[in-house]
Amino acid sequence: MSDYKVSARKYRPQKFSDVSSQEFVTQTLKNAILSGKIAHSYLLSGPRGVGKTTIARILAKALNCEKPDKGEPCNKCNSCVEITNGIHPDIFELDAASNRGIDDVRAIQDAAKFFPIKSRYKFFIVDEVHMLTQHAFNALLKILEEPPGYLIFILATTNPEKIPATIVSRCQRFPLQRIKISEITENLKYIAKEEKIKIDKDSLFLIAKLGDGALRDAQGVFDMAVSFCGTDIKYSDLKNFLNIPDKEIYFEISKMIREGNTGELLKYFNELNEKGFDLQTFFHGLTEHIRDLMIVKSTGNSGLIDESDSIKEKYSEESEKFTEEQIDRLLKILIESESRFKYSSNQKILTEALLAELSRVNSEVADLAEILSELEAVKKKSKSGNEFVNKDVLEKKKDNIQIHKKNNSKNKLSETENKGNHTEGKAILKEGDLAQLIKHLFDAEDYNFN
Repeated sequence: MSDYKVSARKYRPQKFSDVSSQEFVTQTLKNAILSGKIAHSYLLSGPRGVGKTTIARILAKALNCEKPDKGEPCNKCNSCVEITNGIHPDIFELDAASNRGIDDVRAIQDAAKFFPIKSRYKFFIVDEVHMLTQHAFNALLKILEEPPGYLIFILATTNPEKIPATIVSRCQRFPLQRIKISEITENLKYIAKEEKIKIDKDSLFLIAKLGDGALRDAQGVFDMAVSFCGTDIKYSDLKNFLNIPDKEIYFEISKMIREGNTGELLKYFNELNEKGFDLQTFFHGLTEHIRDLMIVKSTGNSGLIDESDSIKEKYSEESEKFTEEQIDRLLKILIESESRFKYSSNQKILTEALLAELSRVNSEVADLAEILSELEAVKKKSKSGNEFVNKDVLEKKKDNIQIHKKNNSKNKLSETENKGNHTEGKAILKEGDLAQLIKHLFDAEDYNFN
């Protein structure tokens, strides 16, 4: 039997001060312990791997510790050691994902009737509580309304919106946030030092980013990297092992999109596809790349993106080659394609069509923008009386007017018709000139404005 423990278990925080990125929650609970204002039920919500169950266990240790230190457990007394090892008789942990029925909640009700065996408080930690059935929630509601003084419930969930409002209203709710990449990096650096593993900064950053805000996930990737690379983890080896596209790939793709080079872009993508990259990962990576360009272009601050210093500098340079409108159009196409991509039966073809669309969208929109700008200029000149005049038409109209003037003394009716024709001529003149302009802009055939 192996004594090996994964990093997530071996280096699980044992004090409130060891928990990363959750200072609001941990400090509030410590203050409650010091002041004696202990609630009978708590609801911890947040993404996976951010410390919900860990905080629940630390709270149980701190309240049952024989020698607490400023709200922190000592981790040395019998009670703390038993809770850490998961063998304390007064601490019950229930996985609601697999024990979600009314009978399971009734078992909790029966156990809650008895006083703690060894400690001051009896704890029920219910993980993934949103998985309970409606009948189970109804059974849990009664005991949450009027629990015994020695009983404390800690409910943990990744989907708090699925929990009935009647349950939520009877708990003190603490939303946990995703863990910062910088803190995940520091944690991995500490583990590497303890395990005597050499790892470079780029590898640390890559693993921390792959954790996606979940420390447990990042520690899992770190364990796999150790298994593959041994005690010396290098970025080049790690990248090949994980088989994920490098950032340079996305910069090359955005360059081809900017230049509108559809043919080279599709060839480049097929070369990448032959390397076996996961298309879902590729799509999310491209979306994130365009998003980072948008952030840097809009704010002028590359420090707002989660990348290494060298990559941040490249984003600053690349963002200068795009306009905000161009980046917005690219990002909008990617976001609108996300749901289609996820459920597509042939993601390769969809990705090729998407890349072709991205490479053409800005050039097409730019041409249309120029046309609309010219038409707007014509409209403004027309309103101010500065119409475009066709000289041949104008001379012909002038000759007609002179002929009508010569015959004015002979026929007054003819003069009246001449005035009408003169007014009509001005309208036709404007319409004719506008038609000429549109023909010039669009290279179109004659169009009759009737």
